Amino acid sequence: MSSQEFSSYVKKTLKNFFMGRNDLYLLQVDISKLSDGLVYEAADDSNYFPHFYGPGRSFAPLQLDVVTKAVKIDLILALS
Repeated sequence: MSSQEFSSYVKKTLKNFFMGRNDLYLLQVDISKLSDGLVYEAADDSNYFPHFYGPGRSFAPLQLDVVTKAVKIDLILALS
């Protein structure tokens, strides 16, 4: 998937599921610390996206030590 396609997907996701929110952050994480909690799921016939469910799909919160960068998302700017 190209970066333009990924950007379009992210914008669509923000618009469809997160409009009106002002507490969103884009996180960069060290995936080597996520063990089996990271699952790649199909978004359509050719694109897969990572979803984090916690170790053993326990829905445990993401531990802060795996976060390497956090950027607050401004939805007005993100969707323009």
